[in-house]
Amino acid sequence: MPKITAAFTVDNWEPSTLDEAEGAELGQVRLSKTFTGAVEGTSTVTMLSAITEASQAYVAFERFSVSVDGRKGGFVLQHAAFADSYELKILPGSGVGELAGITGSAMVTKHEDGSHTLELDYALG
Repeated sequence: MPKITAAFTVDNWEPSTLDEAEGAELGQVRLSKTFTGAVEGTSTVTMLSAITEASQAYVAFERFSVSVDGRKGGFVLQHAAFADSYELKILPGSGVGELAGITGSAMVTKHEDGSHTLELDYALG
């Protein structure tokens, strides 16, 4: 599987609290990103989170409208994070355009200077 890297910026961050009941705060964030590098384009994310005094977790779906290594199309990336585990996977069957059939996984790194990098391991089927 090719491994590619792209920088991205968070262009918009819209948090809202869904529930502040005892035990855990439930929230939602809608955000958008712009990617440069081997992934070029934009994405929109809908995230649900749960935060307690001891831990936090979130799930999200991110819809990409991008080119990957010059192939134009899109796909959906599923996020799942709980305490110390973190998984990002391309939703099978979500690829469109020249990215139809895409599968794989990703990793996001936040650097000390505040910048972000996406590493994408993918295959086109």
